[in-house]
Parts: sequence; structure tokens; C-alpha cells
Amino acid sequence: MSAGYDSTSPRFFRPADVARIRRNQRRIQLQRLAAIGGKAGIVIGLVISSILVFQHTRGDNRFAVKSIEVTGVVHTPRAEIDAVTRAYVGENLFKIDIGRLRHDLRGLGWIKRIEAEKKLPDTLRIRIVERTPAALVAEKGRISYVDEDGMAFAELAPSVGDSDLPLITNAPGAELQRSVVLLQTLRARDPQIYSRISEVRPIAPSSFALFDRELGAFVYAGDSDLSAKWRDLYAVARAEHFGVHDIEYADLRFAGRIVVKPVHPAVLQPSTPKPTIFAPITN
Repeated sequence: MSAGYDSTSPRFFRPADVARIRRNQRRIQLQRLAAIGGKAGIVIGLVISSILVFQHTRGDNRFAVKSIEVTGVVHTPRAEIDAVTRAYVGENLFKIDIGRLRHDLRGLGWIKRIEAEKKLPDTLRIRIVERTPAALVAEKGRISYVDEDGMAFAELAPSVGDSDLPLITNAPGAELQRSVVLLQTLRARDPQIYSRISEVRPIAPSSFALFDRELGAFVYAGDSDLSAKWRDLYAVARAEHFGVHDIEYADLRFAGRIVVKPVHPAVLQPSTPKPTIFAPITN
């Protein structure tokens, strides 16, 4: 160590100019605060500008709805759609509540859901998805379409067609949904049997009376193993040469047997003829 350097001197650890260093620190802090304030001011300015622009567009007549484009309509009468959408003509595009529009249009029977898009400057686009009829239902003196969710939504119309849809009768409340589920299952798993059913009457808690259009009679059945039991019934009908309207009814609800009541028994009895019991056909 140099002889002229005193490491024990207190001045070795003391800044030469404490006041100047403190002034520099304050200046740095002020610069940082100014930078933060400047950025905050820019953000606030942008927010205020956005609000002003938004308020301006909501009151600008250039964005008033002049055109409403509707697609996806098949069965819903256009006059009913126009009756709802005309209330939105002239309304500012930015003020339109899409939720309210959906609610208004879903009040029309055929409409299941809608998708809406605002196209600047003055066009509202609406895409409609309609319900798909799964069956017909007779209730309160009228016949209506019912969808796959068990909802009756529109009265039967000749212009729609679908005359081959099965008719569900005597199906209050949850029984309507249960009947639709049976038909949807049959349609997917056994279209041939489904095509022969023209009427469904639910029987609580788990049975059905199903009218077979080719046998011309009601078939009573549960919802388990329905296809297999029904095909056993067809085998019996072929073996016994039963034609249309030759049987009064058939009952498939019993384990290991099929009950058939012929309209004209082979041997007439003095009393009311009893149903004939057949064993299932096995291959």
C-alpha cells in the first residue's frame, strides 16, 4: 500500500458531494414519474377517444339499419319473420341487442336458434336454424309437429308435408318426451319397423300401444328388446297367414311369449274368444 494513502480516513467512505447526488436521485425519480404519467395520459386519452367515438357512432344516422338479410328459412312464413324484424329497421346498428333479437325470433314456432351478424354500415344479417319434426302430436283438438326434444312447436300444415310421421296421442307431459325417444331410437336402429308405425300411445310407466300399419292393428310393447320381439311377431303372422286387419291386437310385453288376438278365430266358441299365445320364433 502506498505510504501517501490513508485507508482509515473517514473521507474515503464519504461521497464528495452528497447534495449533488441527492439532487440527481430526485431528478431521476421525477423523470420516472413523468414517464409513467405520460403513458397513463396516453391510455386515458385513448379510452376517452374510444368512448367519444362509440357515443358518436351510436347516435350517427349513417349506422341506422336499412337492410336485414335472412337465410336458412324453409318452413317459417316470411311474413312472421318480417313482423318481428321490421322493429329493428332504422335502429342504430351498435344499439341492437342480439339477445333480444334471439328472444323475439324464437317466439316463432319453427325457429330453434339464430345467428346474427352486424355488417357496417347499415346491414343486419340473420341466419335461422329451424326445428326438425320428429313426429306429430294430437293435443287440445289440433295436430302439431314435435321435435326431437319433445317440444310441440307448430301446427300441421299441408305445405310442409311429412305425412308419414308417426302420430303420438294421449301423451301428457313427460309421456310425450318418452314417446319421441322411442321413435328416435327405432328410427336409428330399425328403420323397417319404424316405417310401419303410424300411431303411438304411451302407457305409463314404461309401455306403449303402437299401431302397425301393415298388420292394421295395435301392438302393445315395452321399450326393451322391441325390435327382436316385433320380428318374432312378423314370423308368427307369416306362419299363421295373418293379413291386414286379421288380428285385433298383439302383446309383446310378456317374457318368452307373444299374445295375439285374431279378429276371426279358426274355431268359433260360444263365449268371447281368448287370445292365442305363441312362443317366439328362434332361428
